Amino acid sequence: MTPDGRFVEPPKPTLGIILWRLVLFGIGLCLIGALFWTAMVVLPVLLLMALIGYVVVRLQGSFFASRRWF
Repeated sequence: MTPDGRFVEPPKPTLGIILWRLVLFGIGLCLIGALFWTAMVVLPVLLLMALIGYVVVRLQGSFFASRRWF
């Protein structure tokens, strides 16, 4: 606001600045999409590996507990 009470408008961005912002927004959106897609692909693989590991550990424990070592 100026001393006489008028509001000052900010300078309008040029077309180049607007296009640059759109390009950066598009690149950011693509990166976020790629990260999300990667997480959705990797997450089931990790869950399956955890389940297999749990089953293997449980089976090993029952195998060694059932053997007589003396």
